[in-house]
Order: sequence, then C-alpha cells, then structure tokens
Amino acid sequence: MLTYGVQIEPQMGYNWEDITEIVQTAEQLDFTHTWFSDHLLLREDSIDTNCFECISAMMGAVARTEKLRIGPLVLCNLYRYPAVLAKQIATLDHFSKGRIEFGFGTGWKEIEFNQYGIEFPSGGIRLAMFEEALQIIKSLWTEERTNFDGKYYKIKNAVSAPKPYQKPHPTIWIGVGSGKDKILNLTAKYGKGVNFAWAIPVEELFQKFLKLDELMIKYGRDPRDMKKSYGAWAQIYRDEDEKKKHLKETAEHQKIKVEELEQRLSRIIHGTPDEIVSKIKEYKKIGVDHMIWFFPVKEEVEQMQLFKKEIMSKI
Repeated sequence: MLTYGVQIEPQMGYNWEDITEIVQTAEQLDFTHTWFSDHLLLREDSIDTNCFECISAMMGAVARTEKLRIGPLVLCNLYRYPAVLAKQIATLDHFSKGRIEFGFGTGWKEIEFNQYGIEFPSGGIRLAMFEEALQIIKSLWTEERTNFDGKYYKIKNAVSAPKPYQKPHPTIWIGVGSGKDKILNLTAKYGKGVNFAWAIPVEELFQKFLKLDELMIKYGRDPRDMKKSYGAWAQIYRDEDEKKKHLKETAEHQKIKVEELEQRLSRIIHGTPDEIVSKIKEYKKIGVDHMIWFFPVKEEVEQMQLFKKEIMSKI
C-alpha cells in the first residue's frame, strides 16, 4: 500500500500555529506521516526567519496529534552526540506511544556548522562518523550495555533505559539524497527505510533501487525488508487553466520564457490532478512505498486538501 507524508522545513520561517495546522490537517486527511528537516538556520543573514529545532518541533507535533507518525528527514549526526540522540529518540518514542520514525543522515549544510562552531569534516569522515553513530544508537536501543571503541566515538559500559517503545526500535530511515554509492552501501547494511529526494526521474530512481537491492543481497538481507520512499518537490494545480496562469506569472517574474521554466520544472512533480495521479502510478510501479510531498511553503494545507479530494482515491 502506498502511503503519503508531508514535509515541513522549520528553517523556512514557520511559527508554531503554522506547524500545528499542518500536522493536524495531515492527520485529518489520511496522510500517514509528517517529516521535519533538521536545520539550524536558512541563510547566513536569516536574522528574523524562524528555524525551530527539529526534535523539539517533533515533540510538539506528537502532542497535537493522535495517530500521525512523526519523523525527521533527516537528523544530522554531527549536531548531537550519538548516545544522547539515542536517548532523545527513545524518550520521544515513549511520549508518542510508538509513532516515531528515525530518519538519519550525515549532514551537509556547511554554513550551519560554521555559524554554530561545529567542525565540518570531509564527506568521507562524515560518512565514517555516521556509520559509527548508527552502531552506537542501535546498540543502546537493543543491548543491556554498550561498549564501543571507534575512531571517532567511544562508549564505555553504557546503559540506556528505557529502550524504545517500538520493538526492537523505531524504523531507521537513511536519507541518501540522490543516492551515491557510499551512502547506499551504508543503507544496505543498516537501514530499514531509505529516502531519495528531491528531484529524481522515475527511471533514474529505479536504477538506484536495483543497486540498493544488489547491496542488500550482498549483506545477506532481503530487499523486500527495505521501505522505499521518494521525496518530491510538488505543486498541484486545480485545472489546466490554473497551471498555465501560474507558469506564465512565474516565468514573467523570473524573466524567462515559459518553455524554459517548464524545462526547469521537469524533474519535480507538478501538474493537474490527473497528471499527478499518472506520475504517482509511475513511482508506485517501480516499488516506492511512501511518497513525501514537499509542497510550496505555507501552502501545505491547501495542497493537502486538494490532494485528498482529487488524487488520493484514484491511486
């Protein structure tokens, strides 16, 4: 069964009333998940732009919903020490009575590291630290005591109680972006879910799935055990007239031709309800289990309502 989530980017300046309306609307309209990005700021000069901290925002979202699953897409490993993060997620999992997903990644937004005084190592080191962190977190969630003597992290005879509410622990989703080989390899070893984003054509995504399946088999895992999600930048228009009007106005604003704008938008999911339905079916056919919709900022409620009314029942 294909399920749907909605993406919230706290860095884009939401207030708490905005977030509450989005998560409650998502729950009412049968979206199964809401996902939060983990950022510390939008731009270097975003002095007056709100950017709520991810885990705190998730806690608030859980408190204002009853069945909606809540997850980070994705938590940056280097923003929190892995052992402390394991404790935070286990706590949140109990508070939600098992409605937490655990999206995890290496982190990439260098400006945040620089402004907050966090070291920003090379991509290879970030991947190595990420793998060590995954091992520590899983151990703390499942073992009575954890000892770990890695290159970057060391844990000595650590206990962590309570264990997560979900058994053995929340689903570990690894955010892979466009899916480079090294992060796909780690996903095949440790992940239970994978998310590709944000603008990947169907055929390209299918090839990434095939590569991931091969890697899972290499590690003795069944590819069917991996939940596969695709995160899409999206825009739904009520009809063809609204679509043409929007494209014309946007092209004029950007001082480009409509044809050039359409080319730029070719890798995202946008169109009339019928066009969206057709595109969703293509992704479903290649094995996507869950689609995460990144609607235009502050238009999430309207877009979800349109999605529920014109699209959801047709898939």
